[in-house]
Amino acid sequence: MSDPKNPLPGDQSIDATDVNLVDITPEQMLKLIRIRDGLEGAAANILRLTPDDIDRIGLNPGDVQRAVSLIEQYERIEALLPAAAKLFEMLTETRAVRAHELSLLFGEIAAQARRRGRRDARGGEIMGPLAELFAYQYGPAQKAVATRAKSKTKPSGEGDRNA
Repeated sequence: MSDPKNPLPGDQSIDATDVNLVDITPEQMLKLIRIRDGLEGAAANILRLTPDDIDRIGLNPGDVQRAVSLIEQYERIEALLPAAAKLFEMLTETRAVRAHELSLLFGEIAAQARRRGRRDARGGEIMGPLAELFAYQYGPAQKAVATRAKSKTKPSGEGDRNA
């Protein structure tokens, strides 16, 4: 693992506290001017300017300094993005794997409790605390059964997608 200030793709810690981050809406994003090819060369021109160049060209030193600051921030963000993108990818994939593992365990736990609850005289006490788990686990199947039953009560031709 590298330094969080200079992370590499795959690192789990990224320190972007030195970047003044902004949060804008998708509508605002659509209004922004897009970067084109040649940004690096244009930025290098600005970074190479000496105070004599700035005077000779007649540029506002404050504008040049602001441009230098923005270039540095842009380059810093560019350096952080590959590690942040990989971290986002890894978090998304890990969440999917954990959800999969949870689904398998939920199914097993629900099946165990259901078997035990059906065999035991106090089945309600056994299954009661897991009502939300049962609703989550068996809800889609119950909905499918209800849908099939509903479609069987319709006259022939209605609701038949394969006709």
